[in-house]
Amino acid sequence: MIQIYPGAEPFYFTGNSEIAILFIHGFTASPSEIYQVGRMVHEKTNATVSGILLPGHGSHPRFLNRTDWQEWYASVADETAYLLKNYEEVYIAGLSLGGLLAINAGLNFNNLRGVIAINPPLKLKFPIAQMLAPLLKGMIPYVPKPKGEHNKLWGLGRFAYDKIPLRAFCSLMQLQDKILQDLENLDSPLLLIQSLADETVNYKGIYEVKSRMKTPVSLVELEDLSHVVTIGNSASLVAGHILDFIRNGDNIEKEDFDE
Repeated sequence: MIQIYPGAEPFYFTGNSEIAILFIHGFTASPSEIYQVGRMVHEKTNATVSGILLPGHGSHPRFLNRTDWQEWYASVADETAYLLKNYEEVYIAGLSLGGLLAINAGLNFNNLRGVIAINPPLKLKFPIAQMLAPLLKGMIPYVPKPKGEHNKLWGLGRFAYDKIPLRAFCSLMQLQDKILQDLENLDSPLLLIQSLADETVNYKGIYEVKSRMKTPVSLVELEDLSHVVTIGNSASLVAGHILDFIRNGDNIEKEDFDE
């Protein structure tokens, strides 16, 4: 049985409204990086908020290398189906890989109230990684992450692997290709939140996406913020934008996210 690292567990906040929001974490990470934003949104909306742990995450990188994007998405689809069965209005929000999975859910479920993608990797900052990973995955299982940003986020309570499993990374790139091919078929309203100083994602990818969309798209650009904006001082800013997006479709009183 796979042991889940303390602090990497899924979370679930039960609300007293007909709104439910599924939060999906990023690649190699865990629900710990979206917990702060999820809790804030729950407290301000009284919505039920679910933060799932994707397969292969929260334990050891070798388990992530044994999974693929179809398995990650299956866990998202299961939770989405559960929420749609029990709540009238369901939103799906995701950070990074979670944003791609949220968009994919929007492509497969036509009754979502909205999709929220935060720094989705539609275009990487260093595309050479996409070219090298398929060549290297058969020779080396992992490559280390830069320690600076990883250690800083660890200090804020985020559990994530300190290395990138290459087979799993290649599967993420397959999901990226699928999303880019199918974007025009998304029917749900879409909120894109993008950090302009993102060290992982090339922010210019969001402009291409926005120009191709037929569904209503709200775009929020965050100045001087890095990739993981859902933890630490920027969490309240992200939560506020999510609340604004939800408020556009629901009668929720405007509140500030002062901590």
